[in-house]
Amino acid sequence: MKFENLEISLSDLPDFKSVDLEPIQRRYKKLIWLNEASIFILLYTFSISGFFFDKFPSWISFAAIGILSVFFLLRAIEIEKGFPLKKFGVRQYDMIYQSGFFYFTETVVPYKRIQHVEIKQGPLSRLFSLYSLRLYTAGASSGDLIIDGLDKSTAQKLKAKVLDKTTVEDVTD
Repeated sequence: MKFENLEISLSDLPDFKSVDLEPIQRRYKKLIWLNEASIFILLYTFSISGFFFDKFPSWISFAAIGILSVFFLLRAIEIEKGFPLKKFGVRQYDMIYQSGFFYFTETVVPYKRIQHVEIKQGPLSRLFSLYSLRLYTAGASSGDLIIDGLDKSTAQKLKAKVLDKTTVEDVTD
């Protein structure tokens, strides 16, 4: 038996960018800001409280506020510039999800690797009527895919599509 492993030209590869990616719900950005604001308000309150203790050096509070301000600025840029990049696409054999501004990621998950799928909704997501679709994949633990910020209809349609593509019929002879 002769082993062959032929080279494939890059121009012969399919272009997965040809799929039209769908944006997630715009109200998800409000949920992100609500989460971030609550965390930063708590951290700023803790940092500012250092000024009210005589034995606590004030320079530590100033440094903490400065560092928090830098992190807040970076998070604000990530949210505002990165939110329009949060998109997903559905194709015949896989799903595509992209996100991130500073650390842009683009994930393609083949249906045949998906072991199960679930729709989740947390307490804050419930306020905004938003859902998350989570795809659990075979293999590496980093292979799971979470698409946040979906409306109920879209999440259910995506789940049904994934289940339809991953269901294996039992064939008995």
